[in-house]
Amino acid sequence: MYRITALIVRDKDIAASAFSDLLVQKLVPKLVAAVGDDRRLARLVVNRRPDDLDAEVASIFPAVFDGMLEFWFNSIDDATAIMNQLTGDAEVRKAAAGLIDGSRGVAWLAEVYPSKPDDTGATRVKFLAGGEVAEGWTVAAAQEYWRDSHPALARTVPEVWDRLSRYTQFHGREAPGLEMGEWLARYRFVPLCSDMGFADARDFIALYTNERYLEIIRPDEEKFSRPGEMLAFVSGEERVLVDRSKVPA
Repeated sequence: MYRITALIVRDKDIAASAFSDLLVQKLVPKLVAAVGDDRRLARLVVNRRPDDLDAEVASIFPAVFDGMLEFWFNSIDDATAIMNQLTGDAEVRKAAAGLIDGSRGVAWLAEVYPSKPDDTGATRVKFLAGGEVAEGWTVAAAQEYWRDSHPALARTVPEVWDRLSRYTQFHGREAPGLEMGEWLARYRFVPLCSDMGFADARDFIALYTNERYLEIIRPDEEKFSRPGEMLAFVSGEERVLVDRSKVPA
């Protein structure tokens, strides 16, 4: 599977408290209508930012973005075709205008690698983190190490791994021919991204302050990824609006 993730920023004239509802009421119906029954869009998910994000969580994952849209596909060709179709749709662009500041958002395409699916529906809060590879690593080498070696190490620290209700890797992929403009977000290449699920936001703090995480797992993360340069978003609600195929959580 492949996913285009769009971290979006509201227009300056839209109140933060109203943005999530307006996104669902104004833009999402136009997206759904523009795609229609085209099964090349496998899944569409809107993520709402929590209204009362814990201050300690916010200090690690600051609220830079106001919402997140996920477009899931079975291939890069499907992703390119559907996103270009949406970009060219006048009704979609009209709904986004005055609601979203696309120049400040970020969107990218990635291949999906589920490392720990949520088979029980335990996830209540989702944390997205995306960034660059460490100096001296090629993108391919960093992604391979992250996929094959890092989860195996994390599993050796159960007090950390067991707090995750979900862990999914997204490996950045190029998409020649994809034209998104700035109606939703600026498209760029993001080589590394993960979704981490938790039953509670405080579990995130417990994980990231755990001594064993700091001693064992964090140094391994910094081996292949660049610390301090990270895209981040906290989702308090995932709303699946289109689901045409089985997608691993």
